[in-house]
Parts: sequence; C-alpha cells; structure tokens
Amino acid sequence: MAKKAILDVLENTIGHYVKNLDAESLNLAIWSGKIELQNLQLDTLSINAELAERAHDAPNLASPFRVIDGHFEKLQLDVPWAKLGSKPVIFRAKGLQVWVEPHDFLMDEVAPKKDQTRSAKRENKGNTS
Repeated sequence: MAKKAILDVLENTIGHYVKNLDAESLNLAIWSGKIELQNLQLDTLSINAELAERAHDAPNLASPFRVIDGHFEKLQLDVPWAKLGSKPVIFRAKGLQVWVEPHDFLMDEVAPKKDQTRSAKRENKGNTS
C-alpha cells in the first residue's frame, strides 16, 4: 500500500519526464525514508514538449537543443518522516546520460492549447448548420 502511494506521488511529479516508472523500478525502505528508482528512461516527447512551450513563453531563454534520448541510472530520495516539517527531502540523481541535438523550438509550429482546440471545434460545429 505504501509502495502504491509513493508511486502515485512520483508519477505526478517526475512521471511526466520518465517512461518506465513502475513498481519494478522502485526499491523502497519506506520506514527508513530511503526511496530508490533504478534505470529510468527519459520521456523525450514530454521533455521536448516542455522545452517548446517554454521557448514560446520566453523566446530569449529558448533551449538551442532537443533531447533525443536519455536515462537515469539511479534516483534516490531521502525522506525524513519524523522531521518532515523541519528537515529537507533530499533528491539525488546518479548516472544521468542525455543525448541532444541542435534544434530551434522557435521555428516549430505551436500546437494549440486543449481549450483553444475545443473552442474551435465548438465554433465549427455551430457554423455547419
């Protein structure tokens, strides 16, 4: 049960950026506060979508590359359960390898936001009568 709860939290935070976040990659010593994830593959589509969105939000800070592959050998979290209000949660990443290639996100077409797409569909529906 604790493993499932921890996985849910991790999926809502780093889960957007890694592919194989599951119970098999999770080593858990819950009561000692040691959480370890091994061999996580980066989700390049999600990472590049985030880079593109940020490039269009702040063009002067746009990344000059896109991620083509990558993985973490190990991610570790140290959670001080007894002193959670006064001590930090420590996050360590080991063995990160990222392959990138030059890319100009500002030259890409901006994908419409979900809300804008829904509005356009509603408008088109109204115009077909």
